Amino acid sequence: MAKRTLFVAMLLLAVGIRSGVADQDSASRPAKVSKPFAYAGYTSREFKGSKRSAQYVPMSDGEKLAVDIFVPTDGPARTAFPVILQYTPYQRSTINPKTGQIGSFMQSFINSFFLSYGYALVYADMRGTGASTGWLMDFMPRICDDGKELVDWIAKQPWCDGNVGMVGGSYLGWSQTATASRRPKALKCIMPAVIPLEGYTGEVYPGGIYLQGFLKLWSGAMYYAQRNYYDAKADRLPATPVVDEDGDGKLTDEIPLDANKNGTFLDDGFPPKYRDGQERKHVYYLATKAHEKNHDYAAWACKQFFIDGPSPLGFTLDQLSPSAHVAGIMASGIPVYHVGGWFDGFTRGSFELYCTMKETNPSKIVMSPAYHGIVSGPFWRHLGENPGAVPKRLLAEHLRFMDRYLKGVKNGIDTEPPIYLYVMHGGGWRFENEWPLKRQVVTTYHFDGNHQLKKIRAADGADTYKVDFALSSCYGKNDGNRWLGIGGKAPDTLPIRTEKDTQCLCYTSPPMDRDTEVTGHPIVHLWVSSTASHGDFFVYLEDVDAEGQAILVTEGQLRAGFAALRDNDEIIPAGGPKIEVVPELPWHGYKKAQYVDGILAGDKIVELVIDFHPTAWVFRTGHRVRVSIACADFPTFRLHPKLCPNNKPTDPANQSATITVHRDASHPSRVALPVIPR
Repeated sequence: MAKRTLFVAMLLLAVGIRSGVADQDSASRPAKVSKPFAYAGYTSREFKGSKRSAQYVPMSDGEKLAVDIFVPTDGPARTAFPVILQYTPYQRSTINPKTGQIGSFMQSFINSFFLSYGYALVYADMRGTGASTGWLMDFMPRICDDGKELVDWIAKQPWCDGNVGMVGGSYLGWSQTATASRRPKALKCIMPAVIPLEGYTGEVYPGGIYLQGFLKLWSGAMYYAQRNYYDAKADRLPATPVVDEDGDGKLTDEIPLDANKNGTFLDDGFPPKYRDGQERKHVYYLATKAHEKNHDYAAWACKQFFIDGPSPLGFTLDQLSPSAHVAGIMASGIPVYHVGGWFDGFTRGSFELYCTMKETNPSKIVMSPAYHGIVSGPFWRHLGENPGAVPKRLLAEHLRFMDRYLKGVKNGIDTEPPIYLYVMHGGGWRFENEWPLKRQVVTTYHFDGNHQLKKIRAADGADTYKVDFALSSCYGKNDGNRWLGIGGKAPDTLPIRTEKDTQCLCYTSPPMDRDTEVTGHPIVHLWVSSTASHGDFFVYLEDVDAEGQAILVTEGQLRAGFAALRDNDEIIPAGGPKIEVVPELPWHGYKKAQYVDGILAGDKIVELVIDFHPTAWVFRTGHRVRVSIACADFPTFRLHPKLCPNNKPTDPANQSATITVHRDASHPSRVALPVIPR
């Protein structure tokens, strides 16, 4: 997939916005308004232009980070500004070698807006990426140290007034927690979007099952971007050079020629040649050449299997996650505004980060009916919202937060209820004061005879299901889903499961006699056995309308060998202060010593406790609740290696399996829903 297509959602969420909010250029300042997604009268657009510059920022170990700097111009006499920083592995900016046009999704979407309000902007390439020097192993602790050094450097520049904030999502959200954990004095607030608390179950092994679809998409695109490929047909552009070595005012001629026309100049020998024939010190070439030493994330992560498996540098996956940053962030007390989506792969993590740190850090969270791209996905229009208005609203929210903590504007964002969420199919946007909601009534639906869900279990029994390894939970013409959405492949249609449910084991409730809101963390308890010794389990919570159409509400998964429940405080890596991780949700450890190989051998009945991603959904009167169960989601997830050693769903070498779901007094399979009284 082309880099531009793959990263468009990430870059949209990296700023959460496109250009433009309510016009405040009128001569008279509008009446003061400050509420979620609406902001006017507290600040105004005062600058009409900007000045761009680029330079290298030296790190303490000798490597250099490439940065683009934008400073407001054509406004009040002012030389120092608060700074908004984006710290990215996705190329701070790109250049078209043919036209010389410089730009990026991130910069074009936010430059004119924030600059006009008197913010300077800095975009920085992580080491081993873009035009920066050095090499990269994704999420390595050195990136945290670089982040602090970068903020410290920004604070010393004459165009900075000593206040720095950070924005961005996904990897750029991680880079915010990484930087904040090192507690740079000038960093006054962060606004991370769509990140997990820990990366093992967040993006590599959800439920202990390898997320091969996303890793293949993401690592492939990173390979080309980090090596500054140029391929117009694939929409790949190289990062913008920093140094104009020949001093002619052009940067396109600083990119070496691609002699064999294969998209890269790195395989054409040294010294490289340039279009103007001038001699150089090869600053851009040598920086890019160093990126060949980067560690491909998918190449090593696919062999980890466990959360405590070592990476190429010896760090375990939990040490590379935001969970390793939590102690430092809590010690800093820095304000944090979390941004999430109900259909993102990291929804649980968004709430865990918020809830765990809210007592020590001024904290807020907003949760919308979006996938990983925040402004993307089919649910906005389905719910009667205007997708085109979403970026504008999020832009206002970013400005409210930055104004409060970088400029000291008392706009009330810190005094309103801290949680703002969208309740789907009934209620829309509303404030909440706590999570999970204190007024929730946990309502249990038991698995019962005739594939029913009932509040009172009536019949003991069991149901069998022959595993279909070819089953896929992808939707739309682009075959997207929640997990592939992390890589920019959110479904282009609603996730309708009606046909897929015919390939699953399903349990469905009677029609709702009233609108029923489920907001929180649904949890399913499966008592299962199998003809095979191993198994993966995928569960889906669905809304079935009066015509029988089923739509996905939320989902979860678990490898049976991780059945035992562990203390969720263990999510925070050992070695630091004791931190209570909240909310209290099922956690299965995922360490090598905690895995039970062959757990289902000998017809053993095992209880699997699986939390669905949190949701806020109203099952309307006449609709039914459904839980569907599958044992594969290919090709999004890798098939169980003990059952399908070649990872091919129709391979004759695969071991067939039939599972049994038990539903009796001793094995009460059920789903617990957090119902909100209306």
